[in-house]
Amino acid sequence: MASKGSRKSSLSKRANARRNTKTGRKAMSPKSFALPRAKKYRIDDLPHARNALARVSQHGSPAQKKAVRRAVVRKFPSLKKTRRGRRKKT
Repeated sequence: MASKGSRKSSLSKRANARRNTKTGRKAMSPKSFALPRAKKYRIDDLPHARNALARVSQHGSPAQKKAVRRAVVRKFPSLKKTRRGRRKKT
């Protein structure tokens, strides 16, 4: 049984493993990344987008944080937050 907090990717384990290789990342579309030129912070599905937000908040510069947040919200509007830090209800 999966834990309560686990999220399943829309990709199969095999397809996801292929994308995590050097050649797999090269083959991915730049639209699959929040920072397409550097091919950093995958946002091809919702779990990766959430992870990108977490990682950039830990390790990114202020400019990277802004760019990643903008890219994630553009692709997944449900992750947009209000000023109080809570998600908007739709």
